[in-house]
Amino acid sequence: MKEKEQNAVLAVAGVTESASRSLHNTIRYVYAVAERDFYNINVKDLFKIALSDITAPDILSNLGVSADVKPETFYSAGFKRLANMIFYAFAVRIPFLRRTKSPLAKDTLLRGMFDACAGKGAENFDDTVYGDFKSMMRRAKSREPEPPFTAEWFRRWAYSDGGELASINNKNMFLLGCMDAMFPLFYAALSERLTEMITGDLL
Repeated sequence: MKEKEQNAVLAVAGVTESASRSLHNTIRYVYAVAERDFYNINVKDLFKIALSDITAPDILSNLGVSADVKPETFYSAGFKRLANMIFYAFAVRIPFLRRTKSPLAKDTLLRGMFDACAGKGAENFDDTVYGDFKSMMRRAKSREPEPPFTAEWFRRWAYSDGGELASINNKNMFLLGCMDAMFPLFYAALSERLTEMITGDLL
């Protein structure tokens, strides 16, 4: 593998990992907003700050709210695995970078990028996240549109393994509502960032 190709593989995996950690941490921050200052923080500010740099996991600390929240769920093994699943949900979409027609989007390199993400911890526990690398690659090679990136699987996780997050209350509904918008917005920002990286001079 040429040096530029190796750099591309490592860079894509690194940015994808950072974005997944950031979205995972955003879940905690959004819950903290609902827990402590629900009526005094403009939800538009929350989104604006979170999306201003999707690779900065603690960027929402600028809201002045700590992500150290009470529910045991946030300290469980299940919540830690959620970070791996978010990472996987991003990584399994890497095949769609081939549509950029960049020399750095060859099938072998895309596979290398996905494998590098897997090596960093991207994992689909219990097949919770839709899709796998092979099916996404087949779709990316066809004229079929990319499947929508949604928080549907996160909702299923919350209701089945989310502990306190499965309860019907204002805090949890606020969290789930925010994630319905945050997941696709995060992915759109990540997709744009990765496209710029492999088609431009960011590597």
